[in-house]
Amino acid sequence: MKHFSFYLTVLGLSLLTVFSCTNPIDTGSGLLDEDLVNVQTVDTFKINTTVVPGDSLLVYSIPTASSSGFISRYFLGKMNDPIMGLTDIAIQTQVVPAVQTHPGLNITVDSLVLVLPYATASVYGDKAQRYDLEIRELADSFALDKNYYGNQKLAVKPAVIQAKSFAVNYDSVTIKEYSTGVAVDSKVPPHLRVRFTNSEFQSRLVGLDTSVYKNRVKFIQALYGLQLSTSNIGKALAAFDLTSTRAGLYLYYKTATGSAQEYRYVFGFVAANSITRDRGTSLLGKYLAGEPDQEYILLQGQEGANSKFSIPGLKNLKNVIVNKAELVLKVANVPGDESVFFTPSPRILAMYRNDKGRLTVVEDFDIASQSGSIDPYNGGAYVSGKNNEPGTYTINLSAHVQNILKGKVPNDIYLKAFPLAESAARTTLYRADHPLHGAKLKLYYTQLGKSEK
Repeated sequence: MKHFSFYLTVLGLSLLTVFSCTNPIDTGSGLLDEDLVNVQTVDTFKINTTVVPGDSLLVYSIPTASSSGFISRYFLGKMNDPIMGLTDIAIQTQVVPAVQTHPGLNITVDSLVLVLPYATASVYGDKAQRYDLEIRELADSFALDKNYYGNQKLAVKPAVIQAKSFAVNYDSVTIKEYSTGVAVDSKVPPHLRVRFTNSEFQSRLVGLDTSVYKNRVKFIQALYGLQLSTSNIGKALAAFDLTSTRAGLYLYYKTATGSAQEYRYVFGFVAANSITRDRGTSLLGKYLAGEPDQEYILLQGQEGANSKFSIPGLKNLKNVIVNKAELVLKVANVPGDESVFFTPSPRILAMYRNDKGRLTVVEDFDIASQSGSIDPYNGGAYVSGKNNEPGTYTINLSAHVQNILKGKVPNDIYLKAFPLAESAARTTLYRADHPLHGAKLKLYYTQLGKSEK
């Protein structure tokens, strides 16, 4: 399965010449004058839509020369969405020494503190939500040579080794750092600090043999890792950046000479979100259970739910060149929703199943990626509405529709909330049959010769 969450990393490529050669809007520039007369527009296609379950979400990939395998945002919490149901996300991670030396056998421990930098821009839902954090030890180890998906949950030991109630802090904080042996006040970005009061866990961590500290494989055999979860249900998901240079477990201590020091354990080889959903009698739950009258199009981030589109009328177009094709979608105001908390996804991604059955981004997205600018050529970004009008997504499908007409790709189009792993947002959209804000495929095409009906 492709790791689609890394697609936007190619945006830095400045290959504008690739786009100018393949831009479907330019297709037909060499047509004869009599052909140009036959440019036509249609936006009345019947569009069939149905909500489908999301695929397994890749949350950790085997590291490569260009990627650590970590994602940039890790969510945490139990979020009850009135439209999508309950989403329960935990964090599973290894911790290993930042340096492969023991902090010291004759030290006096002051405290052990878990530091979790917030990804404040990614917190989703009620920004004032409180979370009842519970930390447990993993009872099984990660495999270091495999990918991990959101539906995989490692076994944990039953005992809670530390708990803390918190709300996300959006302001920088001042802390004392001891990296130089002297306490220094430092102003740092917002983060969560969890001080361990569990002396047994603290003693076991410091009491590991020096040979264990020198070998990270031995260390993760002695301490499989930690699971972070929440016990309370709310209307939000917190978000953390485990790749931050400040993230980790900090041991504050004094040496035999009285010098104050700190020792850091980093989030090691593997970290992954574990995602559990209970859609119950929510609207999404009813749709996925086969509700025949699906009034809305529903998309849920973190691969919660996708929507499948088909446009049967395209088969009636023969011998045409697509000048431009845009899918226009309007955000729906669903009764019972709480849109003040549950805001639309920042982007929608269009995909199709290739001949191997794998979901693949449409050619228009590839073209836009190569050009170095997604929005002008592919679109898909959310644009808020004005004067009480609904927000809009406009997705360029020019090359993809041409490929459908040529029989290169199937008729079905899959829509996903994007980014896949790094956004928890969801979207409710009006179907094509809505009288005012229905989904539309706007097609501009050139008819070459006589059309066959």
